[in-house]
Amino acid sequence: MAVAADAAANNFLLIAVDDLRPLFGRSYGMEEVLTPNVDRHFLDRNGSVMQSSYVQIAVCGPSRASILTGRRPDSTHVGVQGGDMVNEWCWCQRSGCKKDEMFITLPTYLAEHGYATAGTGKIFHPDACTRMHAPDYGSYVSHKVGDDDRAWNYGSYGVEGELVKPYAGPVEQNSEEQFGSYPGPLFPIFNFTTGLSWMKSDLPDDAQPDGQLANDAIERLANFSEGGIGGSEDNRPFFLAVGFHKPHLPHIVPRKYFDLYETDNVSLPPNPNVPVDFLEENWHANGNVEIMSYKNNDAAFNRSSGLFGFHKPVSDDKARELRHAYFAATSFIDVQIGKVMDALDEYGFANNTVVALWSDHGWHLGDTNSWCKMTNFETGTRNTLMWRVPGQTPTSQGRNSRLVEMLDFFPTVVDLLELPAMNKCEGIDQPPTVACLQGDSYADEFFPNKFGKSNANKTLAFSQWAYPTWQSPGASVFRMGYTVRSSDGYRYTKYVPYDDNVTFSGNWTADVGPGELYDYNEDPHETTNFVNNPSYAPLVERFEAALRKQYDPQS
Repeated sequence: MAVAADAAANNFLLIAVDDLRPLFGRSYGMEEVLTPNVDRHFLDRNGSVMQSSYVQIAVCGPSRASILTGRRPDSTHVGVQGGDMVNEWCWCQRSGCKKDEMFITLPTYLAEHGYATAGTGKIFHPDACTRMHAPDYGSYVSHKVGDDDRAWNYGSYGVEGELVKPYAGPVEQNSEEQFGSYPGPLFPIFNFTTGLSWMKSDLPDDAQPDGQLANDAIERLANFSEGGIGGSEDNRPFFLAVGFHKPHLPHIVPRKYFDLYETDNVSLPPNPNVPVDFLEENWHANGNVEIMSYKNNDAAFNRSSGLFGFHKPVSDDKARELRHAYFAATSFIDVQIGKVMDALDEYGFANNTVVALWSDHGWHLGDTNSWCKMTNFETGTRNTLMWRVPGQTPTSQGRNSRLVEMLDFFPTVVDLLELPAMNKCEGIDQPPTVACLQGDSYADEFFPNKFGKSNANKTLAFSQWAYPTWQSPGASVFRMGYTVRSSDGYRYTKYVPYDDNVTFSGNWTADVGPGELYDYNEDPHETTNFVNNPSYAPLVERFEAALRKQYDPQS
């Protein structure tokens, strides 16, 4: 039985999707990648498809830590150390996860302001806080170690440990018994093996982890309805967070999604080579290592064989194979999202629920000779962000070009739900004990007459990626690559020595060589680094000053 809609109940549904690049369907102008459900529920229902949204760091855990705390990576200290990555991706590690010294996260903020809060799937990064807590895999997969357990007050968190496995005991990851991407390679239930990066599964959607997560989310919406939450019988609104794993590797989804595409007809990247005048020391630290870790990619990415290298992209056949698998995984997750959105309608919540769908970063599919994430390029830092806000102004609807950072997500949600605003952080950094946010709300985009235009003139988005020496042959110091993307079509990246242990800041007085300047107006696919071109010198000076103002404590 659906509850009656109540305009006073500001419910919030968050759908987080891992590794979903904003190049799909009608929503983002790449109709080759079939996403009819997302297109239908956002683009066709007067939502906003943000075309110029950027994350602060292009990798899962650190990006999620930034989004959910409203702080930049230099403040969270997550993803800036370049060591054993997942063990340094805990959102509360700056304070050692001490109970009274942690950042306020968005889910906790909503719980503290009267929301019935429930979640399922990957919102915070799983198992990222094992240094703070003892991991407990048990007979199931643990997702709890890494979460903010202050956040959830309506039912238990839907951890992946509750998923039903279609097999018993450990299996090899390239076994036909494999199902989906969670928990991933080298975990106990896969006998610590790394298997195939893609597979056509004969299991149905409901046997896949993400299919089960979609069903769990639908059940939670039903529970809200039955309990009178978020509607006319109870003025307490709900917050439901749903985190899907696909299209994260490995791309193991039901066969029918692969059958939507013909490998020979799959497009190739428009820019398969590294940019002209791009330095090799800045290429080694990118995400190629992730795609190379799967056994079916050993030969194609073997540098010693001469088949792959800095100036040698993988073969067209291999590129099409891997792009096909990613497209199939994207179409699979589109169906799961559609199920949840259909249930929102079924239970009467469509007209009183703010809906946001985001990905934690973009995803490379061979462009700039890059695969996966972990870069400062456009395809790595630009992410999927979609909104559906009841009553939003027509000017905000459709493919929206406003420049936003994911740092702005937290304050925007607070404004849209008409909750007390948190203070803006002062200076470059403040400790976790100071309740503040570093981003700016853009709620005025949806309701220009209600909200002040706090960041209507934002023209710059900032991101970063760490380059330790062990990943950057030829570099003599640990560097941070800071990058700024402008609304007028440029990107400038600067590399500076970085203290990843004490100050968590860059040394802007040192010169470690030229950076990068990309002109998307003339060169939309980053084929050339223009930083040494004299005609671009004024732009380099402009963006150098912007980076220093944003990141240099001495500026």
